[in-house]
Amino acid sequence: MTKQNLQGYCIWIENTANPGDIVFFKKTFHAADIPNHAKAYIAAETKYFLYLNGHPIVMDGGLFRESLPGCGYADEVDLTPFLQKGENTLEITVHYYGNDGRNNVNSGRAGLWFDCPALGIVSDNSFLCATGGYFTPKDDPPSYLYGGDHLGFDSRENLTDYKPAVHVNAKEWGDLYLRPIPLHRFSKKQNANFVYENDMYTIDLPYAMSFYPSIQVEALGGEILRIYTDRHMVNGGPGDETNVYRGHRIEYICKKGLNDFTSILYLYGEKFFITCDATIKLSEAGYIETGYDTDIVGYFRCGIPLLDKLVEKSARTLYVCMRDNFMDCPDRERGQWIGDVTSQVPQVFFLLDPSAHKLVRKAILDFIQLRDGDILKGNVPGVHSSELPAQSLCAISQWGLIAQYVKYSGDDSVLDIAFEPIVRYLQLWDIKEDGLLAPRDGNWRWFDHLLNIDDAVLENAWYYSALQFAKETADTIGNHKYDVFLNERLSTIKNNFNKSFWKGSYYSSKDSELVDDRANAMAVLAGLCCKTNYDKIRTVLLSVFNATVYMEGFVLTALCEMGYIKDAYNRMCSRYYNLAVNENSTLWEDFFILGTKNHAWSGTPATLAFRYFMGIDTNDGFKTITTNPCKELFPNGCECGFYGHDVAI
Repeated sequence: MTKQNLQGYCIWIENTANPGDIVFFKKTFHAADIPNHAKAYIAAETKYFLYLNGHPIVMDGGLFRESLPGCGYADEVDLTPFLQKGENTLEITVHYYGNDGRNNVNSGRAGLWFDCPALGIVSDNSFLCATGGYFTPKDDPPSYLYGGDHLGFDSRENLTDYKPAVHVNAKEWGDLYLRPIPLHRFSKKQNANFVYENDMYTIDLPYAMSFYPSIQVEALGGEILRIYTDRHMVNGGPGDETNVYRGHRIEYICKKGLNDFTSILYLYGEKFFITCDATIKLSEAGYIETGYDTDIVGYFRCGIPLLDKLVEKSARTLYVCMRDNFMDCPDRERGQWIGDVTSQVPQVFFLLDPSAHKLVRKAILDFIQLRDGDILKGNVPGVHSSELPAQSLCAISQWGLIAQYVKYSGDDSVLDIAFEPIVRYLQLWDIKEDGLLAPRDGNWRWFDHLLNIDDAVLENAWYYSALQFAKETADTIGNHKYDVFLNERLSTIKNNFNKSFWKGSYYSSKDSELVDDRANAMAVLAGLCCKTNYDKIRTVLLSVFNATVYMEGFVLTALCEMGYIKDAYNRMCSRYYNLAVNENSTLWEDFFILGTKNHAWSGTPATLAFRYFMGIDTNDGFKTITTNPCKELFPNGCECGFYGHDVAI
């Protein structure tokens, strides 16, 4: 990462700030000539919107903290295309969240820092600032799981008089590093169809998206509009389905006559609603779509409607779960759960353009650099971070996000950064007298949702795979400092795994007849199951259905790795049928819609389609590829495209 030293001062409207405050900054300046490049460096707590001469340049700028513990980010923005000779007006709206979430950390210091060397402009008291109109609705607050609050705007209020900004001490921000991912994308305003029924306007969107609502309405004045989406109230996941979590909503108080309003707070959904206690006339409703700056370029067409639809929905699910960080879901948590990211990484390389690779690298650095001592926490950045040992082991395994990133990107520079933290994390486990792991609970001993989880088999399998990846990494980077530890652990687990867990036709740590498809799949993927027993494991994986959507991906992958690709296809079609045929453009969190209607871990069908059904592989970051399609699945042929390659059978 590149450290950025900004000139000028951190500024605000006064020395104190309240959560939810929104401040308008303005700077008028003269440009005698237009420079070739006028790069500005901007940092804000928490988000900002940048306009130059009335043109929107950045929406939802600023990147959630932290890059390193106690540190933040600065954006690099090119102002050149919007400069004009003579007078120019720079406007920046800063939205201070003032709270924490599962993907953001509040520094406690509201402020704006601006530095444009080419124009000689720095943030100081020559910037004017004002407030007005915005407020925070107090009833039914949103879930604590992600930052920010509801947004209110009273169009009857005028801005306060502009006055010079004041300098504030931003030592709480720590060091600032250049933003490692692109600025967020935003579209031009698009109009949408709407209907009025039962005192509510319903505005349909073309698919699930993050967006800024935009409306025009005729009013008498004083009417209160409430704007929210179909994903405003979301249930918890399996095991937590009775709890309901609220997302953001917008409250707008009308002035008399024509009201034209575009929100600066994005919402997420497939449709949005406008309700009002009085009669108003909505004349226009639209949206500005926003998201991570990447395109869905991968495609898969085989003429099998269910499979084609699953890949299409996987792509949309992947995209809406990307922004400042990978998200498990944009409508309930927005947390970068590292097990979910592991599911997302192969999809990124098959479905998206290369700009998305930067978010994968950022996720890896978040995971490694924001560790707690030697503990690798599974959902950083964010203040509600915690250690789920099974997800952290998954992330550092041969099937985890680091290994998958190196395989598909060809960028092995992350290995030097990750190797020592990986080994030190593995050293937190003790070995029992039977040669297997003493369990570690972490903050949450979680392997999957629901019942019949064989955690002992799963923990030893995930750990063994992580040891294997650490050993491979040591060879790749030439660091053999921990070879004795790694070899001893590999040997003791391998020598005792089958002795303790193999029951003749399946793996189990239980005295009862409990057979877990997840545990048996991971024994295969970790390389602890002998190939001579594959036919027995196949029987387990075709008859046991404990896995939820998260672990189902690993079950299907195990079938494919054993060579039973058609079996994997059949099981996938059966288990994912409800997710394919429902009306949503994204994939549910669970097979029976116990949680969100879109979830990061649900897109494994896309990986299976490219990696196993079409047999696409690479060992050099897709510079070269091999293909080995399962032709019996596609009697009418199949074609797909990814990462600049097109393949057809």
